[in-house]
Amino acid sequence: MTHDSARSAGRLHAVRILAIVMAVSAIGFGLFTAVFGIVSPAQEPHAFHNVVVASLLIVLSAPPVVAVALAPEHPIRPLVVLAVVGVAALATMALSATIDPFTLPFVILVAVLWALTPSRTELVPAWRPSLMLLALFALGAVPLVWYALGQAELQRTDHASEHAAFFHWVETSFYAVAVLLVGLLAAQGPAAYRLAGWCAGLALAILGAASLGLAAYASALPMPWSWVALLGGVLFVGATEWEARRTEAFATS
Repeated sequence: MTHDSARSAGRLHAVRILAIVMAVSAIGFGLFTAVFGIVSPAQEPHAFHNVVVASLLIVLSAPPVVAVALAPEHPIRPLVVLAVVGVAALATMALSATIDPFTLPFVILVAVLWALTPSRTELVPAWRPSLMLLALFALGAVPLVWYALGQAELQRTDHASEHAAFFHWVETSFYAVAVLLVGLLAAQGPAAYRLAGWCAGLALAILGAASLGLAAYASALPMPWSWVALLGGVLFVGATEWEARRTEAFATS
């Protein structure tokens, strides 16, 4: 084995190990947040926020990290998804004028994954934009941006509540922007970024379902937007899968 190939193999191994650590941390902390939020009476006022945080970890962050861990030799597409989530995190921390100590380490580790990746070929794989998904994205963009800006403003102006102390406002803002940007990525190429479509759609559906079940809690979407988010998320997943299969069939025909 040459020096270059040995170095590449070492970096590949490092990518796998780091991705495994990140995946285990995201899933583990997400499950802990969900369970602790249910069993701890002190967490009852934060029920909706705990759902958002758990989904942010398990639905939006963990799947692309798991994909990198499973195939570190082909990490670019899931790394692009992670980069988009990282951009959402940085943007909402800036909007909130708040550094979230729970989110910033994730952003840094995503940058480390990029730095360690030995090959960055196919950074922008060939794709076919989906007009259907772009239309769904456009319909959801305004309410999600409005929601994200409102949550960021609460983080900037709230200096007394536990929600602010626990960085819940910035995290709900982060969640909304991440759903939006990951969905936009999926719309650019459903076949190339099918995972992104599933992550964004499921996360949006969870936001809507949690808002319906926990309507009286802070940050819950009001009616009828809770139903719009739930149904829109399900529709986005279905549209992603249909477009991805159609694109793959067209490519092989």
